[in-house]
Amino acid sequence: MGAWAWLRRVFGLDDAYVRPAPAQPWRTDWIIAALLSVITACLVLMYQGQGETNGIAEPPLWPSLAAVVTAGVLLTLRRRFPVTVLVLLSGVHFVAFGTLLPFVASTASMQVVYFFGIYSAIAWARRREALLGALALVLAAMVVWLVWSNIYLVATSPPGQQPPFLYWVATVLINCAYFGGAIYLGRQAWLQARTTDELAASREQVSRQGDQLADQAVVAERLRIARDLHDSVAHHISLIGVQTAAARRAMATKPEVAAEAMLEVESMSREAVTELRSMLGSLRDVADTTGPKTIEALSALADEASTDGLRVSYQLVGDPAAAEQLSPMQASNLLRIAQESLTNIRRHSTATEARVVVRLEDGLELEVTDNGHPVPNSGGSGLGQVGIRERVAALGGTVEIGPRATVGYRVLVQIPRKVTP
Repeated sequence: MGAWAWLRRVFGLDDAYVRPAPAQPWRTDWIIAALLSVITACLVLMYQGQGETNGIAEPPLWPSLAAVVTAGVLLTLRRRFPVTVLVLLSGVHFVAFGTLLPFVASTASMQVVYFFGIYSAIAWARRREALLGALALVLAAMVVWLVWSNIYLVATSPPGQQPPFLYWVATVLINCAYFGGAIYLGRQAWLQARTTDELAASREQVSRQGDQLADQAVVAERLRIARDLHDSVAHHISLIGVQTAAARRAMATKPEVAAEAMLEVESMSREAVTELRSMLGSLRDVADTTGPKTIEALSALADEASTDGLRVSYQLVGDPAAAEQLSPMQASNLLRIAQESLTNIRRHSTATEARVVVRLEDGLELEVTDNGHPVPNSGGSGLGQVGIRERVAALGGTVEIGPRATVGYRVLVQIPRKVTP
């Protein structure tokens, strides 16, 4: 990895993350700035009237206090304008007042202020390219100032009092630790903020997806209820209407036929109530134990639908044992699809015969055909076919609905056959 690539990685130049700025300076910033400013001001006041100290002239009072207040104000803005504060505080302020007022700039409290300027820029900068440029400029200015001040120290020291070699070693190590520590801690704070924000965004996304899934589940449940009402209860009500009409026509001339038709109406009414109770039970999370849950129910459906001039036959092609291995969901949906198909034949066709064929081979096929022609002006809402397509899609299959090449109509459903363990 080259030096430039390493710098880009360390300072996050290629990272898409942008740390949001605080809405206003935090109270902590004001407390830190006030505390460091008060400490520095006390040091300035303490050395008033003591003359030169360690080769540094006595600091003038008001310019020194102005420098302290300026640094404190800049420090309060370190999170909102991190790069600007880096340049003005750790760059311009340090070099200017380090030259004009070396006592103020060299105090420990003011060094902490400059440290915060570098640290905050690394931790809070939104424009990372600008940060790298500003940091390079500030570090260069600080290094030049340090080199110049030490050259001045050597030039003004009396003969025989030159700083020893270990002084220079200590100076280099202290400054490396100072700048390196500020950069390292700032980068760690930025990385931690990125991780925290990414986790918050992930939690928000999971919560949003959970809400979407919940909404989808509600919609899916509503569609299921609508399909069951349309395919089951509506089917029975349709047959009740047919039998009631037959009883009305035969009541005067053939009362025994009318009585048989009314018995059928009574039986179908009870079946409709049973189906409705089954649906309500499933909505209450109660196990639905009513009615057959295997494909054998198609045979009973064919017998039930063979009324009023329509004869329905049922045929199972394949191993009957394989039919028992179908899941309840597959068998239930196939029953509803056949039920809706026969209801549509009775409502919208002149058919006298219909066939329900189930083929159990590599996959599973359900075919419902009839020999009739469409009844004029008998078009429905289309919800029945929509329900059929939705049921087939839920089973991962395909469906073909349309007129046959010769005569009649055909519904062909093909779904994968998953054997339950």
